[in-house]
Amino acid sequence: MGRDYFTAGGRWRARSSKSSATLLKAVSAVAVTLAVAVTTACGSAGGQTASDGDGTPTAGGTLRVVEDVDSLNCVDPFQTAWTATRSVVRNVAESLVDQDPKTGDISPWLAKDWKISDDGKTYTFNLKSGITFSDGEAFNADAVVTTFEGDLATLKAKPGTVGGFYVGNLESVTKVDDDTVKFNLSAPNASFLQGLATTTLAILSPKSFDYTPQERCQGKIVGTGPFTLEKYDVNTETILSKRKGYTSPSPFSTNDGDAYLDKVQISYIPEASVRIGNLVSGAADVIWTDSDSPLVQNDVTQIKQSGGSVQTRSLPGSTYELFPNVRNGGPLSDKKVREAFSLGIDRSTYASTIVRDDYPVVSGVVDTTTPSFSKQSSSVKYDPSEAKKLLDEAGWKVADDGYRYKDGKKLSISFLTTSKDDGAELIQDELKKIGIDYQINVVTSAQYTSLSNANEYDVVSITYTRADPSAINTLLDTRYATFKALTGNTQTDADRKYLEAAFDKGTTQTNADERTATYQDIQKYISDNSILIPVFERVQDAGISSKVKGIRFTAESFSDYSGASLDK
Repeated sequence: MGRDYFTAGGRWRARSSKSSATLLKAVSAVAVTLAVAVTTACGSAGGQTASDGDGTPTAGGTLRVVEDVDSLNCVDPFQTAWTATRSVVRNVAESLVDQDPKTGDISPWLAKDWKISDDGKTYTFNLKSGITFSDGEAFNADAVVTTFEGDLATLKAKPGTVGGFYVGNLESVTKVDDDTVKFNLSAPNASFLQGLATTTLAILSPKSFDYTPQERCQGKIVGTGPFTLEKYDVNTETILSKRKGYTSPSPFSTNDGDAYLDKVQISYIPEASVRIGNLVSGAADVIWTDSDSPLVQNDVTQIKQSGGSVQTRSLPGSTYELFPNVRNGGPLSDKKVREAFSLGIDRSTYASTIVRDDYPVVSGVVDTTTPSFSKQSSSVKYDPSEAKKLLDEAGWKVADDGYRYKDGKKLSISFLTTSKDDGAELIQDELKKIGIDYQINVVTSAQYTSLSNANEYDVVSITYTRADPSAINTLLDTRYATFKALTGNTQTDADRKYLEAAFDKGTTQTNADERTATYQDIQKYISDNSILIPVFERVQDAGISSKVKGIRFTAESFSDYSGASLDK
């Protein structure tokens, strides 16, 4: 698993799918149906379950999980953006509602039901009774109010906090009675209900807010979930311990009672090849990959030969895509050059060569599990002949060295990144065929920040995960984006005007069909104008030992260990 919020800098690690060598790493239309892509290396994974097995689950044991290092080092639900850590959160803290991984529908969880006012600005929730946090405190209206007041206070102190995108227009949360809370918005927010289903807006024990935001980041959190957070240390390990007397399973959980496992032990190993080796040798039971560094063909072969399986689900939200800079006076300021750049990328070859034979080929500006996904076949395609024609029309002529020039200047495009990888090199080779000099500018994190702030780049990569079409807002709405310069630089003034109006429309539409139409129009506009350039579908890969049963993918493609067990 990996960073799921703004991978600015493209921390991408790739290994050739034809070699074992390790290289450098770099919703809410509620009734909308997700195009869920859950597959194994050789077939279906059975919908939402990441590991399946016959018979009664065996209780006991410690599940040994290995994943990449959490560079954000934060486990507070409202503050963390790291995919793997959000899986930890999902097993400790729960939400008022949950989202069906298959359909995208929202169902009650800690709440019994809810009502939305006619103007879309008031959400009233009736809460379930008899639920407690693992510290013994009661789950009730006071706890919900304390959580959201604490989150809003964190946002005020730290304006760039990830959770801010989920509480747009939230003015206050009030207690009606012990089992009823009311959320008051300043304006309708159609993605708010889906936001309440995410780990980001999970409910914590009031005692958690006796600690500072930084202390919560370091592990001072308590939830109602099936596990407690016994230890959180990204330098060593994270340990989840079974909670006895658990009573509040998700409606999509495969286990209605206490977790079968005694513990989940999560170790952090940055080298992908070492993680694979641990699984194959039996030193690990499960390995998770970065969403931006999926399992390659050789990995899959090794895992299957050892008796294990590979299961995967596309991450909702953005694809792995490139953000062209149209505001630095460079070649990408010309729409024809941007279009040619995109048409010059062979995404099918990328998927099969850089990743693996059965890897899905990206077909839009968001991943296929995102509600309101719309395929953009007219622009997200490989057409080098059309690319060359567009570059000719833009005045870039081919010279004897095979590259294009205009007014004596070479057609060079610089990709700013913190690590080099096979994928970038493949794009470099493909763009050379149409006359573009694609330069991979590998820099340190400090240099990346300096150069991006100074607008000295042509292309960067940014990703974001959310099972709602408003994930696009988070990427491109410059009024609210964390990296305002990077997101703003990908849009002309006309683009920005169109997108802001469209985002405002999509945010306030409460009719599911109308909202879907709006976001599909947005996707087409983004694609037609090459505001984002998709490269590959992001997936959540899991390598799983044959003795592991019952790990479930949530709607956010996170791991639910409540129904997991180990054969003995």
